[in-house]
Amino acid sequence: MAELLSKARASLIASLSQSKMRRRHGLFVAEGRKCVEDTLGIFSLRYVVCTQEYLESNPFSDIKDSDIFIASRDTIKKISSLSTPPEVLAVYEIPDSEELPRPEVDALSLVLDGVQDPGNLGTIVRAAHWFGVKRIYCSNDTVDIYNPKSIMATMGSAGHVEIFYCDIDKFLSSVDSSIPIYATLLDGDDIYRQPLSAGGIIIMGNEGKGISDVIKRHVTRLLTIPPGDKSDHAESLNVGVATAVVLSQFRSR
Repeated sequence: MAELLSKARASLIASLSQSKMRRRHGLFVAEGRKCVEDTLGIFSLRYVVCTQEYLESNPFSDIKDSDIFIASRDTIKKISSLSTPPEVLAVYEIPDSEELPRPEVDALSLVLDGVQDPGNLGTIVRAAHWFGVKRIYCSNDTVDIYNPKSIMATMGSAGHVEIFYCDIDKFLSSVDSSIPIYATLLDGDDIYRQPLSAGGIIIMGNEGKGISDVIKRHVTRLLTIPPGDKSDHAESLNVGVATAVVLSQFRSR
């Protein structure tokens, strides 16, 4: 039979909204029914917290009773990072960081330079998963993928894409010269008219500042996504949307 959530465990879960606490404990939280369903079986589960009503309507057939804890809606509201608290959340172990792998010559990899919005990061991870990109290298100032909002936005894709945080300048300096490094900038070549390689690195930049100057010097191919109507168009594309457009073009060649 499921136990009641203790104050100590509730306090721990609440603290996981902070990046430093996630790193300290090696844990992160997935909130909401869809997010929990999408991540169960992908990450190593510590335990599930839910209301009694939720458990009665949605029994967990593959989870031991000892890994399920019951909490009131008020308690979940206090420990949740969402404005509308969910009826269920799950606490997972952050996967052990592997040694930073070198990019593969014949595969596409993404590099994120200072992406700050959790929703944008989640969208990028989903796009990478959809288009078969297996690795994303993030600058150290990119938002934490294990931020609850990032995890929710990935819709379960975080467990299918390898995500690494590193010094991007140093990383790109070590890349083999035979691997093309692409970036989208306003003064780049029309992506719809350019030959694109099967493998390479694609850099996507910060929502407001774009790609930093120190990272731009590594770029060997400049691309741009031209607007459909040059006389009337939005100021720019959201970085998550832009990433999906770019990846779709690489996969269509």
